[in-house]
This record gives sequence, structure tokens and C-alpha cells, in this order.
Amino acid sequence: MAFSLTQAAHDVPRLDGQVNLDKTIPLLVDGDFVIFQGSLNLMGKIVAIKRYRFFSRDYEGMEPILHRTTIWSLLHHENINSLLGVATFDGGLSIVTGLVVRGNASSYVQDPQVDPRPLLLGIARGLRYLHSHALGPIYHGDVRGSNVLVAGDGRALLTRFECSFTSDPSFDMTLASPIVGALRWMAPEGIDGGRATAERDVWAFAMTMLELFTRKVPFPHIRSRNGLIVRILSGKPDYPTGMSDMWQNLCTSCWELDPRLRPDMATIISRIEEM
Repeated sequence: MAFSLTQAAHDVPRLDGQVNLDKTIPLLVDGDFVIFQGSLNLMGKIVAIKRYRFFSRDYEGMEPILHRTTIWSLLHHENINSLLGVATFDGGLSIVTGLVVRGNASSYVQDPQVDPRPLLLGIARGLRYLHSHALGPIYHGDVRGSNVLVAGDGRALLTRFECSFTSDPSFDMTLASPIVGALRWMAPEGIDGGRATAERDVWAFAMTMLELFTRKVPFPHIRSRNGLIVRILSGKPDYPTGMSDMWQNLCTSCWELDPRLRPDMATIISRIEEM
């Protein structure tokens, strides 16, 4: 696996000189990114251009970014937002993806007419694809509603693979282990940092279930980091009014404190399809 991944690092498409920025459309600031809309010269395809705000124009010294982009470049599935390539563009290294106009799942479910269940099934299928990848398991590391885009046909598209890890430690060994994922969605064993795992993705998936059913972030009334940590360590979240017993039972199984007792994504998909 290490050889295949290393070779893949040289195969991420470089799109320098092929991206046109549409300056008539306001940019969007999203954490460490500035997001522009543009097009690819050769294809005329409308794209999203995500520029890292804090890095130089050159590829030199960009190993962590290219490393994560390598993982993303391996992914081809109907529930994954496709990576088109990278480019040195407009002041920094940019990731170029297809443009998704319906926004993210967290915003999308603010419409009370939206049923979150098809989105959750799509997220689960995307995670199963990652965890059973042909080159070895890949772990997303930051599953939450804002990291799921909604395609024009309503499909859930996993995106934002900056926290992803492979199952091969040698491929990730050059990178420092960050605090992986957002705290509100984080499994208790992830609070001290470390690599993403399938079990931590499963916990975060259940937190995303809670998020999309309530249409609020988990623990919305807790503001401080210390308060969130205490709440996460104190037990399972409260279930929202209107969540059926079957969905509650699925969440409960995903929130086992012992990661080994949590179901895998194939089991989760089977249970959702039976509801």
C-alpha cells in the first residue's frame, strides 16, 4: 500500500494556468480557506477554488497539504465530492473541486421540509467506501454536517479531507498528529489527539445524525471548550424529540465508550436501510 500511495502523490493533477477566477462573484472565507468560484479553461467546467490562506505560492514546503490532497485524489464515489486537482493560484496553493451550489448539509436541513434521512444514508455510504478502500482503509477524521455538501440531485457528498489518515502509518509518519476533527463531534478517545480511525468516524457520524435531526450543532448551549470536554466525557448526548427508537438505538450503538463495540459502516447502512 505504501508504494501505491507514494506513487499516487505524483499523480495529483496540477492545474496551474488552467483555472480562471470569476471576480464578479464574492469570495467566501471558511476557516483556513478562501473559496472562489471559477472555471477550467479546457473544460469550461464551473469549479470551486479553495485557497489555503497561510501558505506560499510554491509547492516546496507544502508536503502536508499535498499529502492530504493525495488521499483525496484516490477517491471516486457518488458520495464523495470529487477533487479535480491543485494549482498555484492567486497568492497560494489552491484545491480545485466541482462547484456544489446547494451548500452543506448543516445549512440545507435548516429548511424544515428537508428530510435528513437520505443525507445520512449517503454519508454512511461514503464512509463505507472510505473504510473499505481498495488501497486500504481511509479515515475521514472530521465528519460533520458542514463537511458534507449537497449535490443538485440531493446526494450527500463528503468533502474536506484535510484531517484524513490512511491505515498505513508509514504514509502519515512525516506529519504531526493534530487534534483531529471538531470537538462537538469528537469521540472521547480523540480529545487528546492522535490519528483518525474508523471507530472515531462512526462516533462522529452519530453526532452528525443528531445534528441533522435537531438542525443544530451538538451541545448548542455549551460555549466553552472545557465545558464541551466535560459533557463529552460524561455520557451519551440527549436524544431529540421526534427521533424514532430505531434511530436512537443506532446512535446508542455508535456512542459506545469502548470503540471496539461500535458497529462498522456496513452494519450501520444495513440498519438504516431497514428503517
